[in-house]
Amino acid sequence: MDLAIPDNVLVDQGKAEGNDADMEDFRHHVDEISTKVDKLEHTLHEVEQFYSTTGKKQLNTSKGTSVAKDKDKHIANFKKRQQDASRREAAATKRMQELMRQFGTILRQAITDAFCFFQSS
Repeated sequence: MDLAIPDNVLVDQGKAEGNDADMEDFRHHVDEISTKVDKLEHTLHEVEQFYSTTGKKQLNTSKGTSVAKDKDKHIANFKKRQQDASRREAAATKRMQELMRQFGTILRQAITDAFCFFQSS
């Protein structure tokens, strides 16, 4: 019972050693990344726990209502600033349109005067 080894199974020994080193390096990097992911998951869980307990405490205390009021004030101020910015932008657009209209009038007069000047010469 002589078993023949196919040619495609035979691997150069130098390549196999190089591949082993590369694979070991790759495994090491995978382990490092896996460790970092585990740490991040743990940190995320701690943050979720913190905010879930903090949120419940704020709802049960009178301080929570003042936090909600402050939040409402900040939202109202933000909306007001957005409206003010929109108004300023609209006013600037109107001013720019008026300036462009005036420039067009001046340019048209200058071209007409220049045309008349060259016609009379």
